[in-house]
Amino acid sequence: MNILDIFNECKTYNDEQEWFEFKLNHVNQDNLGEYISALSNSAAILGKDFSYLFFGVNDKTHEIKGTTFNQNVSVNGNEPLQHYIARQLIPSIAFYFKEFIYNEKRIFALVIPAAKTIPTAFKNTRYIRIGSSKEDIKKFPEREAYLFSVLTFGRPTIISVEAERQDLSFNQLFGYYGSKGIVLNKNNFSPKCFSLCTLTYLKPVETQRTGFEPV
Repeated sequence: MNILDIFNECKTYNDEQEWFEFKLNHVNQDNLGEYISALSNSAAILGKDFSYLFFGVNDKTHEIKGTTFNQNVSVNGNEPLQHYIARQLIPSIAFYFKEFIYNEKRIFALVIPAAKTIPTAFKNTRYIRIGSSKEDIKKFPEREAYLFSVLTFGRPTIISVEAERQDLSFNQLFGYYGSKGIVLNKNNFSPKCFSLCTLTYLKPVETQRTGFEPV
């Protein structure tokens, strides 16, 4: 999707999500760096390649107002804003800005890559989004551990998460993985599988039409 399509998708939500933020105009450079860290790490957790901060939208009412934001300003005397933020990020992820016009209003998008191998930190602090809030991830150790797990092993899937019980019915199996945030597609299973009372062992078959079929 191009940036306009992404912006339109974000506008469909009633509230800001953990992978995008709305702001009206310029924010403090350190606050901006913290947002980059938080959005980058949250994008990784959610399995998204990028997260976004849009300037030109009221973050309370979501009214599109346009913005005076300028990414080329200098901070701390004569250091360019982008350079200041880039040198404070660890690792220095390749964020970038895109400008576009929406309903005759100027909108600026800050495009932020998801964390890849280690969490993204700003000034040696790692941030994360919880709802629409920006938080130091050290305050939430379970979320921090989950982020490291995602960056090390990938997001949980049916392949990587083994059921604690091996005597589950199919309905129980779907419920179990659903509780782990993994949605199974019933179309990937042979219909006769659902007539079995319990699941013992599944062997993949070559055809994608049947998906899996019991031995």
